[in-house]
Amino acid sequence: MLRSSILLAAILASGSLFAAEDAHTLWAQKVEQLLDENCVKCHGPLKQKSGLELDTLDGVLKGSENGAIIDNKKPDTSPILEALKPGADPHMPPKKQLTDAEVAEVKAWVAALASEPDKKAAPLPPPPEGTEIAGAIDYYLTAGWKARNVTPTGLCDDSTFIRRVYLDLAGRIPKAEEVDAFLGNKDEKKREKLVDQLLAGPEYPVTMREVWDALLMGRHSGRREGSRRGDGWFAFLERAFKDNRPWNDVVHAFIAARPDKPDDKGAGCFLFERKNDFQQIAESVAPIIYGTRIDCAQCHDHPLAREIKQAHYWGLVAAFNRGKNIEKSEPIVAESAIGGFMNFTNLKKESQPAVITMLTGKTIDETRPASDVKEVDKPEDYIDPNAKVKVPKFSRRGALADAATIDNPLLARAFVNYTWAYLFGRGIVFPVDEMNSRHEPSHPEMLDWLAADFASHHYDVRREIRGLVLSRGYQLAASTSNPPPPPEAFSAAVEKPLIAEAILRSMRIAIGRDKDVPTLHQVFADSFPDVLPRVEQATTQQAMFFTNSGQFADLFQPVKETSAAQIGALPTPEERVRATFRRALIREPDADELTHSVAFLQQCKGDPADTVSQLLWALVTGPEFLTNH
Repeated sequence: MLRSSILLAAILASGSLFAAEDAHTLWAQKVEQLLDENCVKCHGPLKQKSGLELDTLDGVLKGSENGAIIDNKKPDTSPILEALKPGADPHMPPKKQLTDAEVAEVKAWVAALASEPDKKAAPLPPPPEGTEIAGAIDYYLTAGWKARNVTPTGLCDDSTFIRRVYLDLAGRIPKAEEVDAFLGNKDEKKREKLVDQLLAGPEYPVTMREVWDALLMGRHSGRREGSRRGDGWFAFLERAFKDNRPWNDVVHAFIAARPDKPDDKGAGCFLFERKNDFQQIAESVAPIIYGTRIDCAQCHDHPLAREIKQAHYWGLVAAFNRGKNIEKSEPIVAESAIGGFMNFTNLKKESQPAVITMLTGKTIDETRPASDVKEVDKPEDYIDPNAKVKVPKFSRRGALADAATIDNPLLARAFVNYTWAYLFGRGIVFPVDEMNSRHEPSHPEMLDWLAADFASHHYDVRREIRGLVLSRGYQLAASTSNPPPPPEAFSAAVEKPLIAEAILRSMRIAIGRDKDVPTLHQVFADSFPDVLPRVEQATTQQAMFFTNSGQFADLFQPVKETSAAQIGALPTPEERVRATFRRALIREPDADELTHSVAFLQQCKGDPADTVSQLLWALVTGPEFLTNH
């Protein structure tokens, strides 16, 4: 205990532990979260004991009703630090003592804040007018590297690039002949031409459908892949990406859920699959139209993100609560012209009417009947009272769809952030579905520029993806430094877990199995990572599937025309090892890999195709194959 106290005293006296970090960095990466976990419950949006608010920097600087809690002249004796000491009265947090390391973080932040109380980073001017997406990204990332004092890696080699871009845009690794053609191509613009080829190809809309189906519907939403395919949802999404339908139009279609246009057939599945659970619908829609979850505002205003109110949550619920699933040959969600008026109760037990209120500040007004008036469902309340599926003249869903997709800057920001996260392995805002005041963008000016550019170009999805993929930032190599650079700097490629569909397709290519195995689709979807998981980790379920599944093991049987059979026919173990690595990992083995793999093949007696099959199994079930990097 004495030793730790001496160490803490030395740290606090010198401040050297955090000397390299400024007040902004310390707040964003350490202190804000510490206060959130220990102090904001009593000093934040919901409660402000002693008039003190600790959920924002402005609140901290404002102080309490007793005065400032940061003393710029004598930072070491600032009231906020005095309250953290053991035995302090009052002591903060009550009935708990922060660790030595946590106190040191607050101490370092107070010292940094006192030394630069008015220091603010100058806003970065936009790139020159007419700059394309890739150029703008490189402009902002370069400025970010300079500000963070980070040196980016060089561009990745062609083998890495072709694997990366095929996985992202075609949902699979490239085939051997595709790799050979690309590596042998001397055209300086071959990367750009490959991107254009993939974006125009038939696999791109399927891959984007797989990504956005998982993001919009989740992996375990009750009705499985077969139902969504039969209901037309898959066809709706694939058609949207194939035709490059504007993203705001796509979102409008599945919120309004009107099957009156051929292109909208199947869009109603988004609502239909939630089975009239209006809260689940609201919680699913919010991250798409706002970029942030609003679940935490169900019982009270969001405890951390002040802009998210309880009224936003229940207003979004009310937008859908006139709907009702109709069991027909396709998923149809009818909507009544009356009813659905509801109230919600806040923590003060006050009842308030639920009105559709957007995070943008826009409110959808609707005349609310008096409590003693019984509403009557009249034919004249519908556009066509004789239609099989009647549409109200005032449709709450339609009004919300309009508000969400017209003059809503959050829609473009959300799409850009999701797409960036898919391609770069991390969102500009992280977590990707928490784009709110509690999670600052790593590159705010870049996010602003990309979102505005996306909206101004009519939500052109293909153009946006093309720009991101052709940027220098996307094409960087992985880092070999230890520790690696901070992921939010985007100064090196990061490993991205492959989605289930890409894993299965890529395995079939590596193994040389052209025939699809539909029964494996759902097994992979159940076993492997969701799209953009917050925490990336392998599971016991995945390992057990690889080692114990007879159906999976059958894929590796070295029958005629499979990779194992072809490679096993090569004359030497070294040639077999090199060919196996090229087929599975799109690269040559390094010296150690070559030595150990050759030794493995040599010690295994019997048919060479069998031993190659075992080596293939080891490579395609390993972490390098299961990630994009």
